[in-house]
Amino acid sequence: MTASILAIAPVSFALAKSPPSSAGDWSSPGLSAPVDDTAPQFFKTENGVKVQVLSEGQGPPASDSDTVLIDFSLRRSNGYFIYSTMEGVSFQPSDVPIGPILLDLKNGNIIQGLREAISGMKKNGKRRVLVPPELGYINGDLQPQMPTFATKRQVENHKSEALLFEIERRR
Repeated sequence: MTASILAIAPVSFALAKSPPSSAGDWSSPGLSAPVDDTAPQFFKTENGVKVQVLSEGQGPPASDSDTVLIDFSLRRSNGYFIYSTMEGVSFQPSDVPIGPILLDLKNGNIIQGLREAISGMKKNGKRRVLVPPELGYINGDLQPQMPTFATKRQVENHKSEALLFEIERRR
């Protein structure tokens, strides 16, 4: 009888990384927007506001002397929802008032970080903005004001955190 010898070459199995998912980051409650790897990166303003241009819009950019009409969603920096002016966003109760708001940029009573983000926006432009606490709701008189006791309380309780605004300029 002849003995057969099998030669087995060493095989290396490399663990392949799975491609990035476009389903969004679901590891933190409240984050439902899909991650778009082609989206522009955040940039910082002089005062440290992080801005991401989601849609450029058209027409002349807003100046510091304009009055603008905006829709916005407000979340804590960890993604937890606070308020939105748009219908059907996140977990907002149906009895909370909605609708775009007018902001007079020349007036000094707007959150400084939000004013910096809106300045330069074009009509129908969209931006995601991370406002540091020192440029956010540093006092209770700043615009935009929350419409209900519950939303005002959330802003008051979390004013020492960065806030995430998603803004669309209507006019």
